[in-house]
Amino acid sequence: MGGGDNHGHGHGEPHGAEDFRLKVWSFTGGPNCRPKYWRRNTAIAMFGIFLVCIPIAMKSAELEQRPHHPVRPIPSQLWCKNFGTKDY
Repeated sequence: MGGGDNHGHGHGEPHGAEDFRLKVWSFTGGPNCRPKYWRRNTAIAMFGIFLVCIPIAMKSAELEQRPHHPVRPIPSQLWCKNFGTKDY
């Protein structure tokens, strides 16, 4: 099948001299698992999540309706305006 004796394993280096982990991709980042700006990127992502979730939660509380009186207290009764009396 052609080829040679090297097969792409380190260009002329002795066997085992090159770290194979530098060429392997993984979800956790492999040997570079702590990127330089990971704290800043995490803070930006958390801010974005809250920026999206807060309006969704507010709209959900606005549209919430309960046709039957709940058997147990429901936490959303504290902020839902459509529930009516909050007596259990």
